[in-house]
Amino acid sequence: QASLETGRCASSRAPGVLRAASAMCARNESNPCVALSPDTSSTASARAERGALPASDGCSEELRRGVPVSKLLAGFGRVIRTRAGTLTVSEQTKLWGASRKVDEFDFFVSHVCSTPGFKKYLTLVVDQFGVPAFISATVVSLGLVAFQTFCQELPRIGRDMAASFWEVLVGVAAAWTICAFGHVLRRRTCCFFDCASICQSDPHLKAAGIMHIPAFLRASRALVVLWDERYFTRLWCVYELAVAESVGGIPIRILPMNVYALTALSQLYWFVAATGVLLLFAEFQGRSLLTQAFNYAIIMMSFAIQAHVGRTLANMYATIQRQFEAFDVRTAAISVSSDRAVIFAGIEELFDGSLDKFNVSVRTRLKTVAMRSLTGQKAMLPYWEMLWQFLAVMPAVCARWSTMGLVDKSPARIAARVVFGVTWAFCGYPLSSAAAMELG
Repeated sequence: QASLETGRCASSRAPGVLRAASAMCARNESNPCVALSPDTSSTASARAERGALPASDGCSEELRRGVPVSKLLAGFGRVIRTRAGTLTVSEQTKLWGASRKVDEFDFFVSHVCSTPGFKKYLTLVVDQFGVPAFISATVVSLGLVAFQTFCQELPRIGRDMAASFWEVLVGVAAAWTICAFGHVLRRRTCCFFDCASICQSDPHLKAAGIMHIPAFLRASRALVVLWDERYFTRLWCVYELAVAESVGGIPIRILPMNVYALTALSQLYWFVAATGVLLLFAEFQGRSLLTQAFNYAIIMMSFAIQAHVGRTLANMYATIQRQFEAFDVRTAAISVSSDRAVIFAGIEELFDGSLDKFNVSVRTRLKTVAMRSLTGQKAMLPYWEMLWQFLAVMPAVCARWSTMGLVDKSPARIAARVVFGVTWAFCGYPLSSAAAMELG
């Protein structure tokens, strides 16, 4: 591993990279994730020239520190929501303690520091645990159907205790538990997250860590971009993309945070709707027409929401395309204007001495990679994201099975009911949602 990392560093065009990376020591965005003292940049550069800092050793094991997902997402994203510049020295030391030495990073998180931390947390949770949460909800709800069918019927609600609500409540609760606490099982998955991976309490370690960000990117299996409308307007974010693009072979995954927030809200809507249907069925069991009308109203409202999501996605895709097509690194925003020339020098070193070549690369190659990451499927959202927002549907179907009963039905009716429920949950709703998004 050491030899591999040494090879990566040796092929990194170190002079330009280090000139650009040293500028990061003066990073001073409006809400910096990595807060540096004002003189850190010049001090780091001078020490690097004298050899006091391991400027050419991007493979320093002391500096290459990853944050386990178990700590990154703990406390509902406490690390993600932290602003290093507001902490005391002891708190900064404790923050750095959340990271540990690693051989490589499973992924490198690139983000705009001033974006609300909880939005970043929600996006990473859905990305990391969306599929396990859906599976857990399905398995738990099916288990409850089997238990009530073959073992013992659980207490029910409504007139004559008719409706079973356990599948929805327990199934969705299991999924949300996975999202909230599943990170405790991901101790071996480590990522680079700037404010915790780079020491904040020691100015020298801090400067050296920032100088080695290019090496950290090369030691990453993937670059995860937490995208919002300001991402491509920030020079530091562009610089991280420049390094990843120059290295090649590093998958770039763009996660639009607003989309993940909308899918989470849609999931909450379906949970409330499923609970409402069960309560209505329990109260008005004999008035099937009212229950059916309520069901249709819920479905129509859901499709209206999906159409709105589709419109939002279309606007977002158009915004990203415009940002790519009009991209010019010379106009990217940065708080400390003196850093611009230094970072430009690093980008020129990475792209054969030309900022224009970098602009062309972003407008063509990087645009293609990014848009494929976002729209690489026929639907506007990937299938698993469709399932994620309809997480409460399968538990609701299971609750209906328990309520209506399966044992006392003929095998043919049982099979028909099961096939219809599973098909509607895994195919009907996603396909209808995709159609509503396209119409929107």
